[in-house]
Amino acid sequence: MHTVKFSSLMQLQPTSPVDRRIALVIGATVVGLLIRSTPLDLLPGDAGEFQFAAWNFGLAHATGYPLYLMIGGLWQHVWAWFGVSPAAALNVLSAVFAAAAAGSLYLLLVQWLPAAPTTRRLAAGLAVAFFVANPTVRSQALQAEVYALHALLLIAILWAAGRILLVETLSDAAFARRFTLLAFCFGLGLTHHATTVLLGPALLLGLLVRRSAWLRSSRAWLGALPAGLVPLLLYLYVPLRSGPDASPWYHQRLGDGVLTLFDNTPAAFFDFITGRSISVGFHDAASALAAVPTAVVLWMRHVEWAGLLLIGIGLWVLVRLHAWPLLTLTVSYFVIQQIFNLFYSIGDIFVYYIPLYLIASIWIAFAGAGIGVGFRFVRGVSAPTQPAAWGIGLLLVLFILPLQLWVAYASLFDQLKSESAATRAQWEGILGADPPAEAILISNDRNEMVPLFYLQVVEGRGKGHTGLFPLIAPGERFQDIAATVQTALDEGGSQPVYLIKPMPGLEVRFALEPRTPPLVEVVGASFTETPSVQTDAPYGPLLLLGYTWRPTAEAIEVTLVWRVMAPLEDNYTTTVQLFDAAGEKIGQNDRLPGGVYYPTSLWKPGEVLVERHSIFLQADATPQRILVGMYRSADSGLLAPPLEFPLSESE
Repeated sequence: MHTVKFSSLMQLQPTSPVDRRIALVIGATVVGLLIRSTPLDLLPGDAGEFQFAAWNFGLAHATGYPLYLMIGGLWQHVWAWFGVSPAAALNVLSAVFAAAAAGSLYLLLVQWLPAAPTTRRLAAGLAVAFFVANPTVRSQALQAEVYALHALLLIAILWAAGRILLVETLSDAAFARRFTLLAFCFGLGLTHHATTVLLGPALLLGLLVRRSAWLRSSRAWLGALPAGLVPLLLYLYVPLRSGPDASPWYHQRLGDGVLTLFDNTPAAFFDFITGRSISVGFHDAASALAAVPTAVVLWMRHVEWAGLLLIGIGLWVLVRLHAWPLLTLTVSYFVIQQIFNLFYSIGDIFVYYIPLYLIASIWIAFAGAGIGVGFRFVRGVSAPTQPAAWGIGLLLVLFILPLQLWVAYASLFDQLKSESAATRAQWEGILGADPPAEAILISNDRNEMVPLFYLQVVEGRGKGHTGLFPLIAPGERFQDIAATVQTALDEGGSQPVYLIKPMPGLEVRFALEPRTPPLVEVVGASFTETPSVQTDAPYGPLLLLGYTWRPTAEAIEVTLVWRVMAPLEDNYTTTVQLFDAAGEKIGQNDRLPGGVYYPTSLWKPGEVLVERHSIFLQADATPQRILVGMYRSADSGLLAPPLEFPLSESE
């Protein structure tokens, strides 16, 4: 039986009962601190989606998160016996996962750090404090989200890797067993979050540096491959729980048909678990390079200068220790994840930095260990047993840094409870406005619509309503708010269509009728009458079909009717100006057509859109000519030369 001797100072340290008790205290402290800011009701966005998807053991968004949904659903149902709402229970579960991650990270680090127990405990505690105080880590630990569990599973993978990389003597048979455990942890991580795959190359590189012959062992791979693949069977949850009973929000009524968001075919399953179904892509090299300043800002806000300095010291300590396998593992994973984050095109990219903050915390731990022993192992003392007094004192002072970080963001996270209360109040108001039982309810924001499904699935309210929002399904039917409303009108049949809030600007495309606030009914298209003055005047990519003007007691009301001939590449402001017989301007009104909900950059060829302007005049002013034009708000650049017409008699 061949054995391998490990010649580095880096060796896996034993975990004592004291360390395990400290880990429990850390976990209890963390969960207690987090629950103080955890909202105990429904939330918008992904958190709100997980709250009802887990309760029903149904589907959330891609890539599925089957492990989280199964654990979360069981947790919710257990706490429901004690009167805890599913929303509150799942929010608290994230705090529990974060606490478990904090305790596990502590145990990992006291095993890895090459120092006496007191120094290891303080250095590990400092790293845990930095990780828990990290604002992004903290934010995801206060709501029903997947990232606290993701961090816990990454720590489990690193723990399994350390049992190979940091063991002085390891037989081939022992390696095969530990490699199998590592593969199982890795597969379990993949079952939860697909970006775990980015850790794979780093693990292989670390093993290659430790002993390349291990990776050529067929015996090791024969055990590791099944162990890594078995957890992936949990993805069968997706097709098994995708039907209308388990996931009714994936099968909503739309007129006489059903809007099915997952059709349970092999192709749909593949697209779902790989994330292709959510249409997220990657930046080109230029865009990725342009994202570097944002990454720098994130690092500065999350660890600050002192934290960055400690990260650098930790890396220096690892180099001086000749801890090449561990350096290879952590540095290569860090580089791969950071490059991925620069290229990945997704709105909430900040949460993808959590694995990076975990690695940074590990490096901070090594900096703490170096400081605690006065860097004596760096100077050549092979086994320092006594901490340096000045180092221990400095370590204790350094705890001020994560404490400051925690306090600095405290008020921000207290607002999460207010967000939850506002979400509840908004939907109580919407349902309290008593929309028709089978109404299609529409928002421009998917996050805002998500609580409807919680109310339907968990509380049994508003069950007849269909909830739509842009990009609910791929394709042109739901590409923006106007396309979504038009699809509801075209395919909704007898179902009335309501906006769940006023959306100023949509009246350019649709006829809107205010109902009981906050509801607004969409009764059809805005273009119903031919303008009294027909012009058919080309204006860049638009055609001004005509205008209607009508004097009132206080103003001139001008209605413009446009046909879109080609897409507009920017958002423009319309100006309507009136002139008297002498050519003097006597009135003007400028406004953004379509407002923020349907600006000109979203207008589509073939659409007929209606703009309304009120122009206030002096009592004795008599308009003779009208000028119409569009310009960019940013630089006043004209879409085309303005159109000017004699002001014909109004009807």
